[in-house]
Amino acid sequence: MNLVHVEPEMVARMQRHMDGRTDEALNARFGISYNTWRKLAVGQPVRASVASRLLSRLSALETEPRSSAHD
Repeated sequence: MNLVHVEPEMVARMQRHMDGRTDEALNARFGISYNTWRKLAVGQPVRASVASRLLSRLSALETEPRSSAHD
């Protein structure tokens, strides 16, 4: 299995986009489970395919226009 470490900066970027740390919230936002989140949070490696998917989803989140609370 091809495992990679995700940079702490990327984990910090993910935290800014989280709306919960449940399996449901993490899956909806990033396509990962709580167990995968815990691995990322403590610096353990994850599958390369997971890291790639996270980077894609994070990039999409950061390029979406933010809506205001008044929309």
